[in-house]
Amino acid sequence: MVTRFIIMSDSHGDRGIVEDIKARYQGKVAALFHNGDSELDASDSLWDGIHVVKGNCDWTAFPERVITTIDGVTIAQTHGHLYAINYGWTRLNYWAEEAGADICLYGHLHVPAADMRDGCLFVNPGSISQPRGLIQERLYAILDIYPDHFHIEYLDRNHQPYPDLTRDIKR
Repeated sequence: MVTRFIIMSDSHGDRGIVEDIKARYQGKVAALFHNGDSELDASDSLWDGIHVVKGNCDWTAFPERVITTIDGVTIAQTHGHLYAINYGWTRLNYWAEEAGADICLYGHLHVPAADMRDGCLFVNPGSISQPRGLIQERLYAILDIYPDHFHIEYLDRNHQPYPDLTRDIKR
């Protein structure tokens, strides 16, 4: 059995791309996640069916962190700024451990990343609107969860894979 998640972050006011990703995947995946900095109103019906957290550029009533369990997998989701992710992993790693997370989703850095730390997979989908760092592509992520590994793939706004980032990580 494979569980599939769609993960996006840092759309910064671009409602259209969130709407496009939602329309493409809702009802076809186990869950959709937005890791903050949407700059959209929390009462927008766009968020129905999407797990969303508040980023440092969001000024409405999104939760700052969410812990969800789907198909026996515990997901800790936050934007990352509250855990000083710009300066290191310690605080975010402690929170994920405290939450009993199998997966920790975060954003804020606008840089795609997938790393296993202390038995937890940390995933940043990059920014769907404003990339930073070496990879200047606007991306979101698909995470497939298998019994023995995670498969992560990053896609651009045209839903085409960015193959250099595709990888399998042992659980």
